[in-house]
Order: sequence, then structure tokens, then C-alpha cells
Amino acid sequence: VRRFLMSQMQLLKMALDPRDIVYTPDWVACDMVSFFKPSGVILEPCAGDGVFLKYLPSAQWCEIEKGVDFFAWHKPVNWLFGNPPYNNLKEWFTHSFSIAENIVYLLPVTKIFNSYYQMMGVYQYGGISHIRVYGAGSKLGWQMGFAIGAIHLQKNYTGSIEVSFYQHAPNTACSGLAPAGASDSQISSGASR
Repeated sequence: VRRFLMSQMQLLKMALDPRDIVYTPDWVACDMVSFFKPSGVILEPCAGDGVFLKYLPSAQWCEIEKGVDFFAWHKPVNWLFGNPPYNNLKEWFTHSFSIAENIVYLLPVTKIFNSYYQMMGVYQYGGISHIRVYGAGSKLGWQMGFAIGAIHLQKNYTGSIEVSFYQHAPNTACSGLAPAGASDSQISSGASR
């Protein structure tokens, strides 16, 4: 097994790339926590401004800009939950797979499928159980047009991939954690391995 190690300064330089810092809207964080319902030991590996921690108050966290390095975290967790930096996803996922049973990351959906290495890593870890699509990046206030989704990866998962679409008005204040609404569309790929 190849281990990837980076120095604190290398990670700090990567995290400070302004093109790689996109903050999660409150309504998305609230919906993600409500929809996936993480429990047990939860780690927010890139806490940023703390939007997920608002809805996961017992979660532990890392944030390179606050001197807490995700790549230095080696304790097993039940859930990794957040919005990772996109410029080093290969290494980010490799480390995530080594410590977590469940991973939910908010990403441009194409990022999980854009390389053979990435797809093989997901396959060896387990699989994608669900993709919760929020819309194009512009709907989230991001400067990108790619579809953005919360991707739930599970260790040793071999079932089909379910896809749901968030269909409520964005940018509305979250009034707490409510179950996923009846108007959410769900489809199943029907494919399994």
C-alpha cells in the first residue's frame, strides 16, 4: 500500500488557492445532514467556516487553515462529512478510504468519475450508494456550471446507486433538521456489481 505524505506547508499552500475554496451554503449543509443522518464518530475533514458543524455539533473536525491537518488524522471514523478541496482529490480520497466507513462529500459530480484511478479507488473501497444532486454550481453560488451533488460512498458496498434531486427553493433559511421532503425525486440506476 502506497502512503501519500505531504508537509503542512504543502497542504497550506494548496488550501489557500482561492480557486479551490468554495463554501457550502447553509441550506445545502442542513439538507445533507438531514438526508444522510450520520451517526457515531463523525469527522468534518475540512471545516472551513463550520457550516456542517452547525448541524453536527458533536463532530470532530480538521481545518488546515487552523493548523489541524486532515492528512495527520489516522483514527477510524464512522463518517467523513464535508466539502473537500478539489485540487488534490486523488490523495484526499486515498486518505479518506483509509479511515472511514462512510463518506459524504459535496463535489462536482464529475469529479468522482473523471479518472480511471478515481473510479478504481471507489470500487476497491466499496461503492457509491447515493448521489444527492443540488443543481449546477451557480445554484449554490459557485463559479462553475457542473452538477453539484453530495456523494455517499460506503465501505464494502455492492448495491445499486440511488440518485435524488433536491427540489426545494435554494437559499432558504434552514429551520432545523427535517426528514427529506416528499417532493424529492428519486431514481435508482438498477445497476449493481
